[in-house]
Amino acid sequence: MKSLLIFILPFFSINLFASDLTELTPNEILEVGKRLDGFYSWPLKPEAMDVQGTKTDPETGVPIISHTELFGGLKSHESPLLFQAQLKATQKYREWYCRAVLKKISPHFPCGEKRFWGDFQRDDRVSDLTESWVKDVTYSPDEIPVKGESDRPLWSDDYWAMQQGLTSYRYSEGTWFEDYRAAIASYSQPQAWLKIGNLSPEKIKAEIVRWSPSEKYDLSIQDITFSLTNEQKKEGEWYQNEEGEVEGWMGLCHGWAPASIMVPRPEKPVEWPGPQGTSVLWYPNDIKAMLTLAWANGEWESNFVGRRCEQKKVKTFPNGRINSQDCFDNNPATFHLALGNMIGKEKASFVMDKAYDYQVWNQPIVGYQFEYFNPLKPETKSKTWSEVAVDYDEKFKKQDRFQTPLTRGKFREGSERLRNLRLESQDAHIEKVVGVIATVVYLVETTPPDFGPRPGRDNYGRDVLLYDLEIAKIGDQWMITGGEWHQNNHPDFLFVPRKDSAARAYWDIFEEDPSVVGPQASRKSGYPLCKILKSLVEGSASKSVTYNCSVR
Repeated sequence: MKSLLIFILPFFSINLFASDLTELTPNEILEVGKRLDGFYSWPLKPEAMDVQGTKTDPETGVPIISHTELFGGLKSHESPLLFQAQLKATQKYREWYCRAVLKKISPHFPCGEKRFWGDFQRDDRVSDLTESWVKDVTYSPDEIPVKGESDRPLWSDDYWAMQQGLTSYRYSEGTWFEDYRAAIASYSQPQAWLKIGNLSPEKIKAEIVRWSPSEKYDLSIQDITFSLTNEQKKEGEWYQNEEGEVEGWMGLCHGWAPASIMVPRPEKPVEWPGPQGTSVLWYPNDIKAMLTLAWANGEWESNFVGRRCEQKKVKTFPNGRINSQDCFDNNPATFHLALGNMIGKEKASFVMDKAYDYQVWNQPIVGYQFEYFNPLKPETKSKTWSEVAVDYDEKFKKQDRFQTPLTRGKFREGSERLRNLRLESQDAHIEKVVGVIATVVYLVETTPPDFGPRPGRDNYGRDVLLYDLEIAKIGDQWMITGGEWHQNNHPDFLFVPRKDSAARAYWDIFEEDPSVVGPQASRKSGYPLCKILKSLVEGSASKSVTYNCSVR
């Protein structure tokens, strides 16, 4: 193989995230007020638990409204959020996602199985998510930052639809194929290569710059049989229905989310030596595609909290709350503490998975903002929790929808000491309750990706979640111990790769020339070698970075 010397083309990057993405528009503020009024109005209405807030594009302030076509065929992919929602609004997607993604994160994940309270309680600890990221987890509301944003170089990418041939899709051409067979028949390799093989190196370079990411990878490892490209094209054959079609929602979004958190943003083009004296020009979105593929098909260690119940119809109590013995997700205390510790303190990120919201699924969180409110007078708000918290006394209990049946105090977040306390009643430790308006900004996919030397655009979404926190006095310190969601549509599963984790595979242990082992890894695993990605990532970054390929 030729020297792996790479050439970095100059490019200047800009920080695309602004802290004001968490600031609500007047319409959003008005909607939050209406949701609170509906939740607390007397007599309490069970349907208030099913009210869903409007998602918003935080860069434009334009609402992203749920549509009936989410449950029908795909209409268009002009709106990234709407398109992703359309893809994810199917039972087949949920089944595939659990098998392909959640089982990978946790082999014991119960796809399609009923789980009970004891199971969820064991799975729902913020310390399980923060392990390796946060040295000292805080449970004190006084120490939780009211606002936070990740300083990790999060980036959007396409979900690389299997229907389009995964990373063999030539996105530069801007053609969206209506079916799988049309996509894979749009070109053939190595025939396309043979047609240009007699051209000069410069003319070959000009031709292949518009080729797909997988084709560029094949050429970069001197594989003119195009093993990865043909593997990517053929992968859809396993998922064809009787008409030969592949579901439009199948793709690599489960690789993009962790890669976005763990890998520095590709920002500059990189030139790599190719066959016959030519060079392969990698654009940032080409590199993103290979990273997404590596994190989809490679192995990596993860932290997670929460478990999903896959029942089609979830039972609820008369007060509207999900019946915890049928289906229960992560406690709002865990979610609040995850935001405060992972993003507020550590400036990291994690992936939020909302099974009951097709517009937010498997998205890296970019930032958050808390506003606290008095649960007896919801119009009274403050950035300081203690100014609006109320006593957990008879006055509060008379107006609390979670007293019948009593679900408060059943979950206890925090130290082993607190969890093992013997109490006269399950809620005896609760002294204060405070309401929370949590504004969360998350990253979404770009479909299709941008073609060119720039790093590509990022797309964001914004959601407002309502819940309350149960607070106890442990020694001389207030501690968050639990809480109740004010909406049944809430995050149910949170995960993040371990801080020292990297996407790796069996093929990475070999020291042979990539031109030898690379085609085998492509054909058998659909996996791009880490050593190639390492050079691309480090070469494309705007500052000195290290991409981990160590195999333990």
